[in-house]
Amino acid sequence: MSTDRKNFVGLSSALLGIGIDLLAPRIDPIDLPTTFLAYVRPRLTDKVFDALLGQYAALAADHLPADEIARELLKDPAQQSTLACRSIMKMWLLGVWYQPYDADAFKRKQQSVVSDLAYQQSWAWKAAQAHPMGYSQFHFGYWSETPPPLEAFTGVPAKGQQGASS
Repeated sequence: MSTDRKNFVGLSSALLGIGIDLLAPRIDPIDLPTTFLAYVRPRLTDKVFDALLGQYAALAADHLPADEIARELLKDPAQQSTLACRSIMKMWLLGVWYQPYDADAFKRKQQSVVSDLAYQQSWAWKAAQAHPMGYSQFHFGYWSETPPPLEAFTGVPAKGQQGASS
């Protein structure tokens, strides 16, 4: 795994609170991290993106816990790097890129779906224990069964609750 990809996945994991092994599994035919990395870099500019990855790498090298890394990266709401972090989070959660600031040909507030797979595999669906309209990996009739705990989808403990409605 390239250093940029590794740092991007680590940064994303810290921001989202979702494990690195879930964002970038060892066996991954879809490989959203590589798609997202290629999509984000020109939209943030090399200068901002490299600085953000460098900041994450330095914090991770200090062995800070993920929540402290996220807190540090998000502490100044007016900074371009903080705006970039927020857009990266939305991209993982929704499969949609929200341009955080003007950067070359990319204008602030522009929105675009990264790819059909990014939308289908976005983490909002996993957190909601749902799927996008017209697409499901579940078997017919799955809705009549009690869903597995949220932890099975996200890796985040759900405090013993079953299903999305609990």
